[in-house]
Amino acid sequence: MSKKEKLIDDAQKLLQKGQTDKAITCYQEALAIDPGDMRLRQRLAELLAKARRLDEARGEFEAIGKNMSANGFYMKAIAVYKQIEKLFPEDVSVAIKLAELNEKHGLIANALSEYKRAFDYFEQQKNNFESLKALEAMQRLDKKNPNIKLKYAEVLFQQGKIEQSLEAFKSLALLLLERRDDTAFGRLSDRIQQLFPENTDFSLSVIERKIQEGGYEQAITVLQEHIKLNPHQLKAWQLLVMACQAAENLSRLKVVCNHFIRLFPEEPYPREALVRCLIAEHDQKAALTLLEESEQVFIVSGAAAILKALYISLNDLSPLNDKVLKGCYRACEANGNEEEAAAYFSKSNSISTLASSPFSQDTEAEEELLSTEINADIEIEDLQGLLPEIEDIDETVNIRSEEQLEMESTTDVTQKNVTDIADSFDNDFYEIEVELDDDFSITEIAKPNTWFETVNDIFDNIQTETGKVRFGEGIDNGDAQSQYDLGLAFYEMGLYDEAINAFRQAAELPGRRIACLILQGACLRDKGDFQLAENALRALLASPELSLEDSCALKYELALTCAAQGNHNQARIFFEEVELLDSAFRDVGRRLRLSSEEEGKGTDLDFSEEELLNFELK
Repeated sequence: MSKKEKLIDDAQKLLQKGQTDKAITCYQEALAIDPGDMRLRQRLAELLAKARRLDEARGEFEAIGKNMSANGFYMKAIAVYKQIEKLFPEDVSVAIKLAELNEKHGLIANALSEYKRAFDYFEQQKNNFESLKALEAMQRLDKKNPNIKLKYAEVLFQQGKIEQSLEAFKSLALLLLERRDDTAFGRLSDRIQQLFPENTDFSLSVIERKIQEGGYEQAITVLQEHIKLNPHQLKAWQLLVMACQAAENLSRLKVVCNHFIRLFPEEPYPREALVRCLIAEHDQKAALTLLEESEQVFIVSGAAAILKALYISLNDLSPLNDKVLKGCYRACEANGNEEEAAAYFSKSNSISTLASSPFSQDTEAEEELLSTEINADIEIEDLQGLLPEIEDIDETVNIRSEEQLEMESTTDVTQKNVTDIADSFDNDFYEIEVELDDDFSITEIAKPNTWFETVNDIFDNIQTETGKVRFGEGIDNGDAQSQYDLGLAFYEMGLYDEAINAFRQAAELPGRRIACLILQGACLRDKGDFQLAENALRALLASPELSLEDSCALKYELALTCAAQGNHNQARIFFEEVELLDSAFRDVGRRLRLSSEEEGKGTDLDFSEEELLNFELK
């Protein structure tokens, strides 16, 4: 026997005599020989905690936790720090450490619970810096949680960080828009008005950002509701046009622009948008008519440059249209571009000259005619290819003159159409709806079996004590395996309440349900709730889902539960049933032998081994 083994053996004998302090000394000496023995260190930590030498116990537990964490055994580290939490329930640093470990292992809901506990503590202590750190950690873990975002924004405002607070509120508002939660968005807008009364266009600034991020369909829906309440808000109309442009729905855009023009006749923005829309549809006649009508609106509002750009775009579409060239001339002149204005004026005169002069067939006359400044950048020889077109220009000019007359005669008609479309806008604008991609239909849930209802009634009423935070609340089913492993770690550490809560979460997946319910029954038994444990485990016997392994595990735990209550006959029956199913299951053979020995013993003067632990002859 090595020295370490002898010290451990001595410690166990001292414990049987009730000499805990001397046993602790032996364990400390053994640990000095082999500092890497974590099981030995855990036993020492438990003894120190039992002896109420809490600081020493904490030191040993922390050494174990750091070792486990460093080697990637996060669940075991979590179980160790939960032991420390039991010893020091008010120490917030333990909560932060648990949050970090849960985060590393991907147990997000657990980490959020621990960070929330830390936040509550720091907020109570008026520690603004640490409380914000806790909230930022929570936001990092759950970016789509509106409650966390709201709290973060409110705390920033309370601490006087106004600009940061406003940005945080905007982030929350964008999330609500994304979720299509119009009611919550409205309440948030009201709250912003209370906190930031000078910020009158908060909701519109959020919608603008949403459009920029590509959420134009959602923005259109919200803006329509907004305009219903306040139809004369210019910014809302501008954003609606912007959203319709982003959606590339030209028919809807035309309806919106026409209504916008009717409500705000002096605004150039909807006129620009509508002209560009008509140009995109190659409707040059309507575009030119609207542009000619809108010239003064652009010039008076200081948007001559936009007017010029629109005319040039139209000229690209219709390069030989005299009215377009004249419009380009007027726009350039209004914008202060004298040279460009002169060039367009010259081009317009050239078109007029071509329209009124006879064409000769000799080359000299043609060259003299073509030397006119139609385009300064085009050389004489480049124009030879245009001769066939020029020969027919009389006919072309006549046709265009007729078109111009027709366009002029349709000016009043166009204005009437604008009014008619605008009138129809009231009827059809608000009917524009956005189809939601989300399917909110509720999947029909099959009625649970009677046995499962019974089991749920039992387990749902289990009262656990796991500190101020319910451990594992809200865990996603995808974390079931992690929860199961965490429950086993808690169970091994004797943290039965924490283990029960972890197994509850792991039981969400059908493949783990029976095993988790059995383990919850084992936890109840080991924490001393014998009758509740037996009731729960017996209810599971009626389960139609029991596999061979589940049946063995269930009857094995029932046998242990019966034995713990002194019912050795029933325990032996369950052990025998397990042996019939699988004779190699755990240590069922040894348990049967022990059970038989118990039956053969008298009970009048016998003491159990546990009762003899602290018994010593004087």
